[in-house]
Amino acid sequence: MIIVTGTMEVPEEHIEKARENFRLAEEATAQEPGCLTYRFFQSVSEPTLFRVYEEWEDKAALKAHAAHENMAAHRERMAPLGLGNRKIQLVEPERIRDLG
Repeated sequence: MIIVTGTMEVPEEHIEKARENFRLAEEATAQEPGCLTYRFFQSVSEPTLFRVYEEWEDKAALKAHAAHENMAAHRERMAPLGLGNRKIQLVEPERIRDLG
């Protein structure tokens, strides 16, 4: 499994539009082959801060997602919103253990 996670800031005046765009991205991307989880979360203490969290079966699925029309449409919708401080990381866990 491959995990992608990170944060980004959305200007306050664009929060509602960003939330709608994130919802659309979640719905569309969930249908892509190899997508296990694709979610956005908004911080309670910092409402302009959002986190993305993705789980993919493998690097090939993630690479296909990056080139998929869903991702292109998402980028196009988000471009005018002025995202800032975007920090995204790729995590390649050797072992995943359920602690729950």
